[in-house]
Amino acid sequence: MKFADRLLAVLEARGTREVVDAAIALSGARDPKSRRLGVTILGQLGSPARTFPEECCDALLEIIHREQDRDVLIATVFAFGHLGNRRCEGALIGLRNHSDDDVRHGVAFSLCGATSDAAVGALLELMDDPYERARDWAATSIGQTVSIDGPEIRDALLRRVNDADVFVRAEALHGLARRRDDRVVPYLVAEISAAGEHEGLFVDAAKSYLGFSVDPDMDSEALARLLQLPNRQS
Repeated sequence: MKFADRLLAVLEARGTREVVDAAIALSGARDPKSRRLGVTILGQLGSPARTFPEECCDALLEIIHREQDRDVLIATVFAFGHLGNRRCEGALIGLRNHSDDDVRHGVAFSLCGATSDAAVGALLELMDDPYERARDWAATSIGQTVSIDGPEIRDALLRRVNDADVFVRAEALHGLARRRDDRVVPYLVAEISAAGEHEGLFVDAAKSYLGFSVDPDMDSEALARLLQLPNRQS
C-alpha cells in the first residue's frame, strides 16, 4: 500500500470532527485533486463504524449537483455507495443515463442493495447498459437482493445469461439460482461443462440453486449431473 493510501486509511478510520470538517473543506477546494480527496474521505469516514454519516451525505449531495470535473464526479458517485445512505438515491438515479461510462458504473455500484421502485427501475435499465461494468454491478444488485422478485426481475436476469461478459453472465445466473428459477439449469450446466477460467463463479451459482448450505465435496462434472436429475434434492 502506498504511503498516501495508508495516510488516507488512517484519516478515514479516525472519523473525528476535525477530519470531517477538513474533508468538507477539501471538497470545496479549487483544485480538483483536493476535492476528490475530500469526497473520498467523506464516503468512508469512520469506516467500518461510520461517523457523521448525515453530514457526509449532505456534503456529497451538495457536491454532486455542482461538480463539473469528471474525476471528482466519479469519486462522488462511488462515495455514495461506500457511505450507504439511501438519501442519495434520487441524485444517483438522475445520473443513470450519464454519457460517461464510469459515472453509470458508479451509479450501479452505489444503488447496490436499494429496493425502492425508482432505484430498482434504474438498475433494470443499467442491466442493459452498453458498458459491461455497469451491467455487472446492476446484475449484482438485482441478483443478490432476493426480496426483489417477480416476472420482470427474472426476465431481466434471463436476458443477461448470454452476456458477452463472463461476470455479468455469472451474476445473472446466480440471481436466478437464488430464486430457484428452473430456467437457469441448462445455462449452468453449459457453463460448468465448459470448464472455463471462471468456472468457480458458476459452480457457486449451481450450489445456490441446489440449496447447499455447506460446499459438498463434489467435482463440476458430478454437479452438472446433479443439476439435471429430474428428482434432485434441494
